[in-house]
Amino acid sequence: MTPRALAAALTLTLCAAPAMAQETPPAPSSLTTPRDWAATLRQDATALHDIILDSHPGAYDAQNPGFRPKVEEGLALALRRAETTTDAGGWWWAMRGFVAGFDDGHVQMGLKDQTTGFPTRWPGFLTVYRGADQVVANRDETDASTPPLGAKLIDCDGVTADRLAEQRIGAFRGRWFLESQHVLFGDWLFMNASNPWTPEMRECRFETGGRTATYALNWRGIETADLSARRTALSQRGGGEFGMTTLDDGAMWLSMPSFNGDPAGEPHAKLTAILAEMEARQAELRAAPYVVLDLRGNGGGSSHWSEHIAVLLWGVDWVRAHNLPPIEAIEWRASDANLAAIQSYFDEWTAAGLDEERIGWARNILAGMNAARAEGKPYFRDAVETAPVTDQGPAPAQQVRGPVYVLTDAGCGSACLDAVDLWKSAGAIQIGRETSADTVYMDVRDADLPSGLAALAIPMKVWRGRQRGNNEPQMPSHLFDGNLTDSAAVQAWVRTLPEN
Repeated sequence: MTPRALAAALTLTLCAAPAMAQETPPAPSSLTTPRDWAATLRQDATALHDIILDSHPGAYDAQNPGFRPKVEEGLALALRRAETTTDAGGWWWAMRGFVAGFDDGHVQMGLKDQTTGFPTRWPGFLTVYRGADQVVANRDETDASTPPLGAKLIDCDGVTADRLAEQRIGAFRGRWFLESQHVLFGDWLFMNASNPWTPEMRECRFETGGRTATYALNWRGIETADLSARRTALSQRGGGEFGMTTLDDGAMWLSMPSFNGDPAGEPHAKLTAILAEMEARQAELRAAPYVVLDLRGNGGGSSHWSEHIAVLLWGVDWVRAHNLPPIEAIEWRASDANLAAIQSYFDEWTAAGLDEERIGWARNILAGMNAARAEGKPYFRDAVETAPVTDQGPAPAQQVRGPVYVLTDAGCGSACLDAVDLWKSAGAIQIGRETSADTVYMDVRDADLPSGLAALAIPMKVWRGRQRGNNEPQMPSHLFDGNLTDSAAVQAWVRTLPEN
């Protein structure tokens, strides 16, 4: 495993649990126990502020001068909200807003006890994004006072639809400039999970068939199971199961909804089987009229899977000749807490007798961090050594007969994005929908908040010179406007693409 792949694997392993907490926030019994929630908010917000300044690489990043002001602004807003916070919802959503303000998918917060959910209210309907518009996609069919399916939201209480979404969703999710955030969280506009910072709208205007009508909203509670079923029906993520399939036109379709690198997990076994089948059928794969690398539902894992797939498909010489330009350097924030996290990796891997490459990676970072601390420097700079350009001889031959497509959806992030980066550099054509995006701040560690109710994920390093920019998604060459979870429809559409 290369250091780049190992870094991605670590990042996704540590981020997995907090990232899941972005769904309906749980409210375990500890959140219903009477306590001074204003004091809890002040304490946790101050701790988050201090942890970020102590350990996040952005705190000293001269290339990101806006980072520190975000930290101070986030704390100031949380402390203002503490003045009127009276319950767990006020604490939770104020902290979510603080975290969202960093616009960094690798800064995460999740509740430790996830047994029940906050009481959630809705007005009898849910909207989702269809392109740039928010339309009614699910409703209580017994309530004739709700807008019809397909109705487009114009405004609520005089606030435009776009501004409403920014205030009520983006402010608590972050990165609202990304299409992927609209797709993943757009259905939150007409839900309120005990968030006192988003007052419930009174009336909204919707357009149907060119005519506008005003609807008074009747907010009421909804059972968790009912809400979950409705949201699942609206999901725009996912596709096929793991596997390699030959279509009736001879094309090869490889479905990989996860890159989880845990050897004990089901994805590991299924991805290993796909690699084995690719190797056994390599000649057939390369001779196919076209190949689809299907990443629908894939949120990341370990980058070594995509590296193996690239070599099996295009060949090692082709991949080397078309590889991404190397990054300039990695700068590790040399804090005591970050040092302790890397030390824990080193100790665990050494005790387990893991491969020397992985142990050596940790040993190098430990030495560099310790040296930086001794010199009073905020970073250990690990420069990437590049080999001098020499005559490589004749260019490698293209081994793949037809086009290779990489099919993406809005949830593709981290190691999934690494796969898209790599495969597109080798010549793959991206299709489907715009991906998610990640910052150049990577490799997270966990940290607890003083309340004991929630844990954080905090990046420890920053990449310098990455080809794909900070929070920059990968954009498809061919955009699919239908239901991306409908595999039959997607396969029929792929057959019509101009490269075929």
